[in-house]
Amino acid sequence: MAIVAGNGSVCVGVDVGGTFTDVVLSDGSQVWSAKAPTTPGALGRGVLDACRLVAERAGTTLEDLLPKVTRFGLGTTAVTNTIAARTGLDVGLITTRGFEDLVPIARGKRVPSDGWLLPPVALVDRERILGVPERVDRNGTVLVELDRERVREAGRVLVEHRGARSLAVSFLWSFLNDANERAAVAELAELFPGVPVMSGADLLPVIREYERTQFALLNAYTAGSLDGVVELADELERLGLRRPPLLVHSGAGSISVGEGRRMPALLAESGPAAGVVAALEVCRSAGITDAVTGDVGGTSFDLSFISGGEAGRRSNGELMGIWTAMPMVDIDSVGAGGGSIAWVDSLGILRVGPRSAGAEPGPACYGRGGTEATVTDALVVLGYLDPDNFLGGTMALDAEAARSACTRVGERLGLDRTDAAWGIWEVALASMARALRARFAERGVDPRTFAMLSMGGCGALFGPALARDLGIRRVLVPDLASVLSAFGAAASQVRRERSRSVGALLPVDPGLLGGVVEELTRAVRDDLAADGVAPGDITVELAADLRFHRQTFELPIVWDDGLDEAAQLRQRDRFLDDYTARYGKGAIVAGAPVELVTVRSVGLGRTARARLTRAAPVPAIGNPRVLGSRPVYLGRSSEPVKVPVYDRADLRPGQQITGPALIDAADTTSWVPPGAGARLDEFLTLEMEL
Repeated sequence: MAIVAGNGSVCVGVDVGGTFTDVVLSDGSQVWSAKAPTTPGALGRGVLDACRLVAERAGTTLEDLLPKVTRFGLGTTAVTNTIAARTGLDVGLITTRGFEDLVPIARGKRVPSDGWLLPPVALVDRERILGVPERVDRNGTVLVELDRERVREAGRVLVEHRGARSLAVSFLWSFLNDANERAAVAELAELFPGVPVMSGADLLPVIREYERTQFALLNAYTAGSLDGVVELADELERLGLRRPPLLVHSGAGSISVGEGRRMPALLAESGPAAGVVAALEVCRSAGITDAVTGDVGGTSFDLSFISGGEAGRRSNGELMGIWTAMPMVDIDSVGAGGGSIAWVDSLGILRVGPRSAGAEPGPACYGRGGTEATVTDALVVLGYLDPDNFLGGTMALDAEAARSACTRVGERLGLDRTDAAWGIWEVALASMARALRARFAERGVDPRTFAMLSMGGCGALFGPALARDLGIRRVLVPDLASVLSAFGAAASQVRRERSRSVGALLPVDPGLLGGVVEELTRAVRDDLAADGVAPGDITVELAADLRFHRQTFELPIVWDDGLDEAAQLRQRDRFLDDYTARYGKGAIVAGAPVELVTVRSVGLGRTARARLTRAAPVPAIGNPRVLGSRPVYLGRSSEPVKVPVYDRADLRPGQQITGPALIDAADTTSWVPPGAGARLDEFLTLEMEL
């Protein structure tokens, strides 16, 4: 059926993954999806390939489609890949004299590497860190005026003699008074007009000089990452797109391309954050308020929590080995995706990931030159994937290449290829389960009260096993599971945040707090207006970070009350409840003062966006039709079992399937384990009861 012009908003969402570029097209009444191989080094080519394919499936052409598009959302791995591969710009850092070793010391943090504990990989070499005379005290009073000539000298040394291609400026206590830092940035921008200059106090004016400096460095390091995105935006405009693309950022909202270039580090978790946006839509349609998401993509397993109908968030933490401050959805990633490579370490132990075969050469079964066994190859050997019907039959897999790759792994372990493949499956599953258990324990919640939402290319093959491992009894597999992040890119609201450190005990002077909130609210409204959001489509919410006085870390709390003293004390009680839920009543000290560390103003802009639609009512007559069967290995050293195979496109809401069973869709396969029941709901989400 061709796309219906003018029937609702026409929205396109794209997610550029490590292996495939996914796209979703919605016209308000129908949804189409497509996948095309990601093109490393030429981001736009893979995006346009996928968009042309989805336009064809909708009965039109890309050139005819783009002028009708009211929303084009893009989730991109451009920044993620730069950080993960450590291929960013050479950065120079200018800081307060005497604090040049702040970043190299890294708060004493050490990370394991081949049996040793080493400092984390730095974004800036020590030789490119210079201090200049200036000083602001803890009250924001300027004690030493900035020596502007020394700033210019430092800039010349870093750029002209030490090879810096971007600069970051971060001074002590600048979040309270950024006069010196603003002056330094102005001097450097005038001296080097073609060099990106990032200011920690401008990007994120919050307490903790190390985290603030790291965020400035991340933005300077990734300043060149979006060149391909800018070229794509220009090409889309040339082809007829009338509204500029919106980029999904790590806070599960969208920003303009211009804002993305100003603050590229915000896009570091773009794809997984888009997945969380879509997961929220799926949970709301299913009436679920508490869920854990498991996104198994080509390179990683990404997990996040939905509690009380809202996504978990954090304001600082580790990002691909880098500790930094950054407002973002709370996402954890482990290197256990479909393209993760299996290898045997020096102790003869089987490992999976974090290295990935990516899109090129890809898993051995892709037939593009890859020879190393991956999780996808193991799934082919074990029978979970049909080599002749991959991606709906548009791409054939080389089953013999998969078997040969697993055989080579098995030879190093003294196993046959089937046991080697099962070992790869088990190691990948154990990595995912370990990450999930750790996060449930950290949050102090019982996994048995949660549902599991599986997404990504092969998430529906791992979701039921993960759920059983954790005691979760309900698993959801959305109709768009393998392209759910692309749907999220088309469904996210424009979202901007502004933060300001307060550092005062509750209750704070309401007048002081009101002044901070008013300033932040005005700034975030201006941000949304600059992104093209009409004033009537803007809503502003408040949040805060609270902690016990003199503790190291804080908890984020939604501030949905007033600012007077009574309201502040109610927020303190909310913090105590959250703290108790996470750490137990024994962790509470009666009467301990609570500190308001940071206030955040969150601006949301309503735009045209994709939404889940109910399936057209069709009577579910009898049992679903069985297409055939596939031999599947259900355990180590076992004989394969013939498992019935269903076509997901044939299923109707209300029809029941009892496992073991495989359900093939055009772009993914779902596994229903023995004894489990499965049915489609009215939004075509597959619900399993374990």
